[in-house]
Amino acid sequence: MLKKSSALFVFFAFFAVAEDTNIHTKITNNKAGDIPIDDMYDFRYHIELSIKNEKNLFGEISEMFSDSEMEQDIKSLRTFSEADKTVSSMKALLDRIDNDINDIHQKAHDLGFFDSSVKYKIQVVNKEYVDVKIYVDLGKQFDLKLNLKLVGREDAKKYQDEFEGDLNGAGASIDKIKNLIKDVAFALRSDGFYDPEILEKRVHLDYAKKVAVLNLTIDPRKNVKFYYSEIKAFPGISMEFIKNRIEWKEGETYSIEKTKHTKETLKDTQIFLDVNIKPMGDRIVDDKVPILLTLKENEKKHLIDFSLLYSGTKSMNFDKKSQTQKTLKSIIARASWINYNAFGGGEKLRFTVEGAPMKVQSKKSDYLFEVALTQPDLIAANNTAEYIISRRQELTNVFFKKNDKISLMFFYPLSRVTSMQFGCAVEKNYISSDEIFFKKSDDNRRYSSIKFPLEFVFDNRDDILDSTEGYSAFIKFCRVQLRNASLKHLHNLDLGFSYNYAIDELKKTVFSFYVSHKNIIGGKIDDIPLDKRLYAGGMNSVRGYAHQMATEVICSNDIPMGGKSSLEFSAEIRRKINADLGAVVFFDGAKIFQNRQKNSDLKIESKRWFFSFGCGVRYFTSIGPIRIDFAFPLKRRKGIDSKMQFIISLGQAF
Repeated sequence: MLKKSSALFVFFAFFAVAEDTNIHTKITNNKAGDIPIDDMYDFRYHIELSIKNEKNLFGEISEMFSDSEMEQDIKSLRTFSEADKTVSSMKALLDRIDNDINDIHQKAHDLGFFDSSVKYKIQVVNKEYVDVKIYVDLGKQFDLKLNLKLVGREDAKKYQDEFEGDLNGAGASIDKIKNLIKDVAFALRSDGFYDPEILEKRVHLDYAKKVAVLNLTIDPRKNVKFYYSEIKAFPGISMEFIKNRIEWKEGETYSIEKTKHTKETLKDTQIFLDVNIKPMGDRIVDDKVPILLTLKENEKKHLIDFSLLYSGTKSMNFDKKSQTQKTLKSIIARASWINYNAFGGGEKLRFTVEGAPMKVQSKKSDYLFEVALTQPDLIAANNTAEYIISRRQELTNVFFKKNDKISLMFFYPLSRVTSMQFGCAVEKNYISSDEIFFKKSDDNRRYSSIKFPLEFVFDNRDDILDSTEGYSAFIKFCRVQLRNASLKHLHNLDLGFSYNYAIDELKKTVFSFYVSHKNIIGGKIDDIPLDKRLYAGGMNSVRGYAHQMATEVICSNDIPMGGKSSLEFSAEIRRKINADLGAVVFFDGAKIFQNRQKNSDLKIESKRWFFSFGCGVRYFTSIGPIRIDFAFPLKRRKGIDSKMQFIISLGQAF
């Protein structure tokens, strides 16, 4: 009798605690009869989780990844992770559940679900086994509002209105609240208040309206302007190189945004391991604050970049003695060695080698030797000149080509997110292919060209190699003067746009999209040299097809014709699994236009879109992600297209 009384006392005591914390417990026994709680020892349990969330369709879409992350976090708690393991007593299990439920409430609060409830049910199956079910009702996510007060100033509404639009419908997660506090302080620092002090940060929860109001009181303190800049760097770097990348001028209103952009610009050179910029508040003179820049040298100033492309497709052997087709499965390898700050003035010296042995009768092989020197501040501050000398030999699916090139390009930033590029390139080419492409013995076979490109770029992406938000766009015009070719000149007009959108707040899941349109203006397709025509397919195009093969081929010899216009797109969903690994699924497409003439005797495949899909793995390194992609073509042409393309390179596909 005493044993049963003790059991009842334990049960009702726990039930009372559960009611105080809004937790409901129910124990249901099976048909075998009642089993006193204290008699439960060395038993196992099975556990199930059910999460409910009140939200509309759009909220469901925007939060679906966050919910899955929350479910994963909950299932890492002890009650879930140790399910089906032996438990010494029912009391030990109840204590475990009680601790985990507190953690579940905390996780819900972190996401802005402040009126969430957690219930559980325990069903005794037998003396050795019980079922545990936990029900989490998140309810509605609270909206976030801001109530800002600035000590000694009457323009708090200006800043509050600035953030009001961004907060419209924003969930009141803990991260969102913390970021809002940082954003308000950042806005003040960008308006000359170099050291604002937060006096109060308090959140008021309105359960009736489902609103969380952040009450923020800040003393903005002194408003200052930029004074002189003091630079502490290492020997072997030009002070002028650093000064030319400082965005502010003496006498301008202090802005932390300018110091931040200056830091990013200096870090992007990859010469500096660490860049620290801070105002020297103890040296303020007449509302002017000096700025201290401390820069540490990056000891790893040499970088090796490597990419790999597997190509399995039918290729051509354009040997003078044989025009037969050869089956080709090849590995194209590319390696670059880069020396940053090569001569002490921020120069970048790059050597690139590319090779792909070909098992064909001609015994020709692909190779590239290239030397490039990037010289900063040649004409004006913060501009860049790049000199390139290269020799390339390549056997593609359309032609065999030898190319010598010398080029000079200038890169000039117009603003933080826009830039202009222009220059000149001189080329000498030798092209060999099927004789159907040549009207005369040397027409478009041995020719030279001079290019004059002009390009405007807009890019506000957060990272060039691994973007999670922002977009980029470019427009490029190029005039090409030809010699010993069927045409005297050509004009190229290229347009491109890419967009990145982080689906969840932690930016673990990103949707990325890219589209480009290219045009050759002037001349008939038959008169355009083979290497100047437009093709699709390859590492940074429609990945399921080999280089140049996402294009209609000539029926008599299966060689791509090329075209005067092209449209390409690619869409990816990138998912970061942990700090080191990520996964990608993608879909690519392209179509080539203006690739036939009315009076031509060549019979070409019917026009169509070329699509491919695939998946990939990303390994994140300090210099950027290494991507491994497996791509598969849709509507594969038997005997022409490979079943799969395999790609390894540095950086995302776009």
